[in-house]
Amino acid sequence: MSLKLLVGVVLIYSDYSTIVMNLKLHFWASIQLVLRSVGLVTLFVVNANAQSNTSGYSDVARQRLLIRITAQYLHTISQGQIDMDSAVRIPCKVYGLSPILAYSEGYSDGRPSPGTSLIDAGKIKESKELLTRLKDSARIRLLIELGSYYVFMPGNRKADLDQAAKYIDEAINFSRSAPTQWKIESMTLRAHLLHQSGRADEGQKMFTEIETLCERSGNTLALAQAFLRGGEVLRYGDPIRLSKFEKALSIFKTKHLKEQEIETLSLINIENFVNKRYDVAEALLHKIIKLQTEIKFRQTQYPYDALSWLAYRKGALNNALTFSNKSLASINTRSDSTFIGLFYTRRGLVYERLFKSDEAITWFDKSLKDKKRESRMYWYRSLIGKVGTLNVIGRAKEALPLLKEAETKYPPTSYFEQMHFALLLGITYENLKRLDLAEQNYNIFLIMAEKFPMEYVHDEFPAAFFQIAAFYRKVGNTAKARELLEQGKEFISATDISGKGEYFYNLYKLDSLDGRYLDAIKNLNLRNDFKDSVFSYDQRKKANELLVKYEAEKKDKDIRLLNSQNQLQRIKAEEADRTKNITLAGAASLLIIIGLLLNRYSLKQRSNRQLEANQKELDRKNVYLETLNTEQEKLLKEKEWLIREVHHRVKNNLQMVTSLLNSQSAYLEDDAAVTAVQDSLRRMQAMSLIHQKLYLDENTSQIAMPEYISELVGYLQESFDTDNRINYDLRIEPLYLDVSQAIPLGLIINESIVNAIKYAFLNEHSGLVCINLKREGADYLFLKISDNGIGLPAELDLMQHNSLGLDLMQGLTKQLKGSFTIESLKGVHITVRFPVLVR
Repeated sequence: MSLKLLVGVVLIYSDYSTIVMNLKLHFWASIQLVLRSVGLVTLFVVNANAQSNTSGYSDVARQRLLIRITAQYLHTISQGQIDMDSAVRIPCKVYGLSPILAYSEGYSDGRPSPGTSLIDAGKIKESKELLTRLKDSARIRLLIELGSYYVFMPGNRKADLDQAAKYIDEAINFSRSAPTQWKIESMTLRAHLLHQSGRADEGQKMFTEIETLCERSGNTLALAQAFLRGGEVLRYGDPIRLSKFEKALSIFKTKHLKEQEIETLSLINIENFVNKRYDVAEALLHKIIKLQTEIKFRQTQYPYDALSWLAYRKGALNNALTFSNKSLASINTRSDSTFIGLFYTRRGLVYERLFKSDEAITWFDKSLKDKKRESRMYWYRSLIGKVGTLNVIGRAKEALPLLKEAETKYPPTSYFEQMHFALLLGITYENLKRLDLAEQNYNIFLIMAEKFPMEYVHDEFPAAFFQIAAFYRKVGNTAKARELLEQGKEFISATDISGKGEYFYNLYKLDSLDGRYLDAIKNLNLRNDFKDSVFSYDQRKKANELLVKYEAEKKDKDIRLLNSQNQLQRIKAEEADRTKNITLAGAASLLIIIGLLLNRYSLKQRSNRQLEANQKELDRKNVYLETLNTEQEKLLKEKEWLIREVHHRVKNNLQMVTSLLNSQSAYLEDDAAVTAVQDSLRRMQAMSLIHQKLYLDENTSQIAMPEYISELVGYLQESFDTDNRINYDLRIEPLYLDVSQAIPLGLIINESIVNAIKYAFLNEHSGLVCINLKREGADYLFLKISDNGIGLPAELDLMQHNSLGLDLMQGLTKQLKGSFTIESLKGVHITVRFPVLVR
């Protein structure tokens, strides 16, 4: 039991420690082109990011949340293997996002600057050269971005911090004559630098100054960010840390910023875990999942995994398995699956606790299937879990080669890994009866444990100390065993029922060996209080034997006392009579008890055989149903994946054609040809947007028209340089259309808006374009696109006029089986009425 508990707690959800390591993760390589101007750089980076971003989110708020939530999970579950700066870079690389995005919420809307593009490409020298050509806010922004690059570099090398200080100082100097926003950002970066340099008190003083500046300037959002970042750099468990998070949360709630609210709640929950407020943590995890669902944030595997661990810890293993299923079901993309080994490990641990060792090893092996040195963080704990399970089921001979192979090919790197690797070697050698090697490795663990920071200790320590104490008890060194047992007791949390039970069980064993029978009985009873079921018959028998021994010793002492008072002879006679009577009564009682026990045993065996037969039949039926259900789910998922893949490829092919046309237009000298190509590009983009939404959304057959039309209008607005002269009024009912209707409708809207932009507002006049899509009755939809421009020429005959755009709109309306009208009255008004497609 002790070893099973130990294997579980060594591998459970992390203790949220922060041991800084030099884990270096390189930025991905950017596309290398020679760009001549700032405008071209900006345009190119926006397009490049759109192609490399695999997060599935087009908005910067959810992109930032994805980085921060994933980094928090990796940072905490690594238990000291990776610092937060390194953790941030991992999801950025996996999802194709800029690392600077995680720190730029105060000044960036997600569209990268020229400097960001160069920094992300690793072209630091070029970004420094660009800095010499920039002025005003653009210069301050690049100074802050360069400072962020060095401050948040993994580790805390002095060379990096010196470089960061250089750019931060210059940014602060320039910000004195710039808007307050830049002063806040520069000071925030300085506060981070002070913390990274080991000057935490000065860093917190700087954060206090930032808070005062935000309050004075009325910038409540910046104030919330100051609270959040100022609390984040404090050590876990610091009460000021929690206070700052709660202040930030209050502001984010007031402003209805759910992405920031989720991040802040996640940080607050780390404090709940650190302070072992597990019931509060569980409730907060459910709240986080609810908020994530509301904003359509798909990566719910992290809170579900934490819920699985909480249920595992409480012994609610069915709930643990349910939450494990949900965490695995949340992994939908190839990028998400990068971390799947961590969730396979959790599944294996739950099965191990359910005494399904073969299934546990199967899940551990899934995590170990494609193990590589660079991805060790995602599968290493499955290796430890497999070794532990093999020891539990008596297969230590198989466990030892696994440990030796790992020691050679993938040696433990972090202090935590090295410490527990030695512990597992000790357990394995003990089970193989190689006691000298077991003691040697146990001593390595104990030496390392003395130096392990107390604030990072979690449930793994009590089980480890109890395991080693049991070893010394078995080899006869009860004094050493008792010392280790008391050390382990110091680490038991208030809610660790299993740990308390193990402590009293080991104490009972030691007291028995030392002849302290009364204490042994007391500790055995205390151990019973922490168990869900009563002890077995053998255990009760041992307790009775201890009681008899204790009573016998007590009587011997009384006899010696009476001898000293010259009453030995009388007491011996009385004792002989009493012993005779007790023996006869005891023998009779024993015969009766044995008869009753044999009868109960026979009845129980008969009932057990019947129950086993019923259970086997139920198991057989359950296996059949689970297999049938699994196959159906697999086929459904494969179908959905294939549909998404088709839309993805169509979208990619359209973008390829778009790129080819775009390239071709650069070589055209005829303005009419260029215009025709550009019109074609816009039509293709209208279709590409539909296929993009289909492969990103869960619904693979219908398009949400409000979102699609909004994105289409946004694209057309950007593609024409109108200096915001033309405004757009979108009145779109929440409709979902089949792709066969969404594409022609999107092309009609595209043609109408393009014509309005080109011809309705000449001489740079301002104007308004209205788009109205609504239901007309139960069976028809009504689309109207209007502008308040100059209208159609009076002499224009629509029946005789040769126009591709007009012909295209009329043809598309016929495809919709609808009616098309165009009017010129204080502008152009295009109306399309068509029936809703019912499938």
